[in-house]
Amino acid sequence: MAEDKLDELEKKKQELQQELGQIQEELDNSIDQVRDNVNNKLDPKAIIQKHPLPIVGGATLIGFLLGHDSRSSAKKSSPGEFSSALVKQLKKLATRKAISYATDYVEELLEAKADKHLSSSDEEEQE
Repeated sequence: MAEDKLDELEKKKQELQQELGQIQEELDNSIDQVRDNVNNKLDPKAIIQKHPLPIVGGATLIGFLLGHDSRSSAKKSSPGEFSSALVKQLKKLATRKAISYATDYVEELLEAKADKHLSSSDEEEQE
């Protein structure tokens, strides 16, 4: 009778070890899938392919503003030119706004993708 109990305990121990091994394997697979999905979602090439117009437009605007500003600052201007100083400051402000807009846009895209991924992961776990 004691041997039967020991055999039964040994079987349960082996079953639990197998179950733990399966759980560990499933967790490893899940982590790998999440890592791959995050890498794919945050891949700059994928973001640019999905949203080419806003990114190219923002990059063009930023490039124009930065390039135009550097060329105009190379010219010597007299201290009395108020309009030149005003235009220069407006360009700086527009550049900052464009950078801020582009950054916010990309952050919103990434947050939406992350939320979508998290909600899909939660649904898969519930199943």
